[in-house]
Amino acid sequence: MHPILLMLVMLGWVFQFSSRPSVMAVSYGQAKWLEALLEAQGFYCKSDTDGHWSLIGAKWWRRFPHQCIKFDTTDHVTVVAPRDAMEALRASIELIEEHGELVFSSENQPFSFEPPGPEVALPWQAQVPGAVLGASCVLAFIWSLFADHVATRAEWGLSAAALSQGRFETVFLHMFAHGGVMHLMMNMIALAAIGATLTSRLGVFPLNWLRLWLVFALSALAGAALFLALHPTGAVPMVGASGGLYGLIGLLIRLPADGEPLLAVWSRDIRRVAWDLVKQNAFLFALLALMSWSSGNTGGLAWEAHLGGFLFGMFLGPKFLPRASMPPAPNAPSGSKFAPAD
Repeated sequence: MHPILLMLVMLGWVFQFSSRPSVMAVSYGQAKWLEALLEAQGFYCKSDTDGHWSLIGAKWWRRFPHQCIKFDTTDHVTVVAPRDAMEALRASIELIEEHGELVFSSENQPFSFEPPGPEVALPWQAQVPGAVLGASCVLAFIWSLFADHVATRAEWGLSAAALSQGRFETVFLHMFAHGGVMHLMMNMIALAAIGATLTSRLGVFPLNWLRLWLVFALSALAGAALFLALHPTGAVPMVGASGGLYGLIGLLIRLPADGEPLLAVWSRDIRRVAWDLVKQNAFLFALLALMSWSSGNTGGLAWEAHLGGFLFGMFLGPKFLPRASMPPAPNAPSGSKFAPAD
C-alpha cells in the first residue's frame, strides 16, 4: 500500500474514532426526562426545525451536526450525542435506575451537567516524563533509519526465538523500537494525549515521573509476557511501545478525575471504555492484516501486548498511586457517579 494512502487511511481512522458521537437506547419516559433536564439546565437549546439540541454560546466548531444531541424516535428512542455530553446523560439514567423513579423539578435539580469549560493548563513538570518516553522512541527510530531499519527491527524485536538465542536485551529494547512511521506516529499521539494528564494524577514532582515510567515499563513487560506465553516458539519479532501505553490507559480510566476515588474494575464506565478499546483493536487488526496480505509481508497487530499491558495498568497500576488516591468509594453502586464519596 502506498505510504501516502496509508497515512490518509490511518488519519481517517483517528478522526473517525475521536469525532464520532456516542449512541444510547432509552425508553420514551427516560427520553422525556432527559429533554426536560436539558431544558431546565439551560446549557442546550432545542432547534425548532430539526429538534436537535445544540450547546448555547458554543464556538462554530462545536455547532456541527455531530456535536448536537439528538433524540431519534423512528422505531424506539435513540440518543445520539457527543461523548462528553453522553457521559452526563448516562449518569442521569443511572441515577434514575438507582432510585427507581425521579420527578424532575427545575427548582430542585437531582442532576447537574456542567458544559466543558476552559482547559486548565497542566504544569510543565507533568509534560516531561511523557516527552522523555516519546523522545526515546523517536531517537531510536531515527537511529534505526541511519543503520538498517529492517535489521534493527529484527535485532530489537522480542520473540521466543530471540530469547532462545540469548538476546535478552530485546525484553527492554522492543518497547522503544517501531515498525514504521505510522506505527511511531500513532503511539506518540496516544502518549501525548494521556501522558501529562496521568502524570498530574500520580502525585507530586518528582515521584510522579518515576511512577509513570514504572507503570509504562512494567505494563510493557506484562504485554511482552503475554505475547511470549501465547507464542512460545514464535520467530516473528514484536516491537512498539503499545504495551506500555495501554498500561497507562488502563490506569487512567480507573481515575475519572483528579482527586476522585478509583472506579471499580467492573463498573459500567470501565466496561464501556474496555469495549471501545476492543472495537478499536479489532479495526486495527483487520486493517493491518489487509495491508500485510496485500503486500505479501508477515506481521500485524500484537494484540497480546495491548491486552497484557492494559490488564496490568487496570489491575496493578493503582498500586503506584499516592496513598490518598488508592481507596475506592465505599459501597458505591457499580458504575454510579453519584456515590456519596464522590
